[in-house]
Amino acid sequence: MNASQIPFAKADELAPLLLATLQRLGELGREGALALARIVDDGDADFDEAAEWIATIADGGLRE
Repeated sequence: MNASQIPFAKADELAPLLLATLQRLGELGREGALALARIVDDGDADFDEAAEWIATIADGGLRE
């Protein structure tokens, strides 16, 4: 998937890409976290909501 396709992608298309990206950032540890923090706007409501959903999933919630 090209970056230009992301705004039009469906959830099932984005989820594998997001998982792979989060796993790679996790491998990079603090370096990965800092790289993400540099580009996230303070007060970005969409990012905040996504982070809350990811935290819920990480805690074992939100299973079908």
